[in-house]
Amino acid sequence: MDYTDWEQKQSGRAQPMKGTIVKGVGGSYEIVVSGAPAVLATPRGIFRKDRIVPTVGDHVYIESSGDPDIPYVISEILPRKNLMIRPSVANVDVLILTFAKNKPQPDLCLLDKLLIICAKQGITPVIWMTKDDLESDDITSIIQIYQDAGYETFSSSIDETIPFARVSHLFSGKCVGFAGPSGVGKSTLCNMLTGGTNMEVGSISERLNRGKHTTRHVELFPVGDGFLIDTPGFSSLELKDVDINLDDVILGYPEIARVRESCYFQDCRHIGESGCAISQFTIDPGRLLRYHEFIDYLIHNKPYTNKHQERSHGKK
Repeated sequence: MDYTDWEQKQSGRAQPMKGTIVKGVGGSYEIVVSGAPAVLATPRGIFRKDRIVPTVGDHVYIESSGDPDIPYVISEILPRKNLMIRPSVANVDVLILTFAKNKPQPDLCLLDKLLIICAKQGITPVIWMTKDDLESDDITSIIQIYQDAGYETFSSSIDETIPFARVSHLFSGKCVGFAGPSGVGKSTLCNMLTGGTNMEVGSISERLNRGKHTTRHVELFPVGDGFLIDTPGFSSLELKDVDINLDDVILGYPEIARVRESCYFQDCRHIGESGCAISQFTIDPGRLLRYHEFIDYLIHNKPYTNKHQERSHGKK
C-alpha cells in the first residue's frame, strides 16, 4: 500500500495526519506515519517567522501541499517531552547509559550525572555494563548499588549476542538512544541489539561499525515498534546544559530522596543539616559523596572530580 492509498483510507483526504520526524536535511523532513512509508514535508512559513525549528523526534501533523516534489507540509509541531543537545533530538524516551566493567574504568560520576539529567528530562534510564568478561572485582557491587537504588540494569561480555527479545520492552513505542563515555562499546551493543530486526537496522550496523562515526545528521530508524537514534551517544551533557538546579539533583538519587520523609525538615538537602535522618539509612558511600559534590558544584561552582572513584566501588 503506497502513501496515497493509505491516506485515502483515513476519515478525509484533507484530514491532518500525525507522524514523527525521522530525518531532516536541507530544510525538508522525512515523516513516518504509522502504517505508511516515510514521506517528505517542509514546515509552514509560520514556524520560521516564530523561530521554531522542527527537530528529529518531533511529533507533528502533516497535510497535503499540492507540490509533487515535496507533497506534504508540517502544519503543527506537538509539544515536546524534552529536547536533547549535541546531537539535537526531541522526545527521547529511553537512554541506555553504557559503561564498561574495565578499560576504561567506569566513571560513576558521569553515570550519576546522566541519571540526574534523565530524571530532569523525563527520560527512563537503563544502565548497561559492557565488557563483563574482563577481570574486575567491582562489577557485581556496582550493579547491585544501582539495582538497590531502583534502576534497571544489564551486563554483557564483549562477544555476547543479546537476543532482541531481552530488550524489546525498551523499544515498545519508544525513542531510544545511547549515552556514556567513548570506548565502552556503545556501537557494538547497538549493533547486537538491532542487527537482526529489520532491513533498516542493517544500515545502522554498517554505519556504526566504521572506525569513526561520520553521520552529519541525526536520524531515527524503526526498531520493533519504536525508534533508535542513529548516533552512538550524546556529548557535552553537563548539568547546567539542561538547567539542573539544587532541587533537581536528588531526582537522580531515589534512595536519598526516600530519606526526606524521615528528616525533621521537609526541605532537608541531606548535606549535614540539623535533624537530617540520612545516618539512619544505608546509602552507598560513593553515591552519597557524588551527591554532595553535585550540590557543591551548583552552590559554589566547585568542579566535581573522579578522585573519589575508589570509594565509590563499594569500599567503605
